[in-house]
Amino acid sequence: MREVYKTCLNSFLESLRRPNSRLYFRLNTVKGDERIAYSLGLNRDEDLEEAFYTNISGPNKLELLDSRIIVDKRTAESAMVGSNVYRPGVKRIQAKGKEVSVISENGVHVANGVYNPYSSLVVNVTESLYKTIKVSELKEVKEGYIISQGKASMYVARFVEPAPGELIVDMNAFPGGKLSHVYQLEPRARVIGFDHTEKKVSRLREYLRLLGIKAEVFPGDSRYLYEDFGIKDVDKVIIDPPCSALGVRPKVYDQKRREDLFTFKSYQKQFLNSAYKILKKGGTVVYSTCTVTISENEEVVNDPRFELERIVRFHPNLHDLTGFFIAVLRKR
Repeated sequence: MREVYKTCLNSFLESLRRPNSRLYFRLNTVKGDERIAYSLGLNRDEDLEEAFYTNISGPNKLELLDSRIIVDKRTAESAMVGSNVYRPGVKRIQAKGKEVSVISENGVHVANGVYNPYSSLVVNVTESLYKTIKVSELKEVKEGYIISQGKASMYVARFVEPAPGELIVDMNAFPGGKLSHVYQLEPRARVIGFDHTEKKVSRLREYLRLLGIKAEVFPGDSRYLYEDFGIKDVDKVIIDPPCSALGVRPKVYDQKRREDLFTFKSYQKQFLNSAYKILKKGGTVVYSTCTVTISENEEVVNDPRFELERIVRFHPNLHDLTGFFIAVLRKR
């Protein structure tokens, strides 16, 4: 990271402790129009017409209570911006009353709320370090009219530039944000998604039905699409592989070892190898990660078999977005 941020490294690290100042949604134009977003008081983004947002306020001052619920990293980071606490995220309960503080495993006080000992919703968060609307409770999200998706992530489908009749493969389709966005931009393209577990594929199919998205999704290891499925002559491929997620914010902490980054890099390159096999000559890859390391980004896409057409980086300390990398490559 020092190679990327140099003298701005401390500014970058500090920015990770805060959420973006905007919480973004994508309007699902397959099902509805902008009136849905405006009815929720959302604002239209200046750059992407399908992107809407609401502001995130804070940091707010919280009173530390004697009763406390200790939660895992992911739950703490969600509760920090007002999400409720559910039982799978709870690590320890030190509660003597109904009013409790929500604390991360490393001691960060992220929220206060009402303790529900007999419910799967363990803490109904009433005040949090940062405040915005509770996404999971919005009827419009539950019904598929709007989709919670970061702005940086929305650029992936825009860079795909889907056209009628094209065959487009999403190698890492779950949870479906990028795949559904590509279809939304061009329903006349044939969009196919893969993920490696039956459970994720089943959940994704249900979600796409909710959204009204007519894309095909299959279980399979995308590193072997040519060998296992005989897929070839593809126009465009989306690769959004597992990564170190060092650009995601807010964070209560993060721990990654150097060897973890090299393991990710090796894994990511296998998807690019697969993309080369199934693409037609002149076909396009759009590669993206929510991390900031050179080893998982530039060193992966620096491949002589492809012409590098475009690289875009979003920096949380500069752009007030998730740290994100997107590259557009064309098969030689």
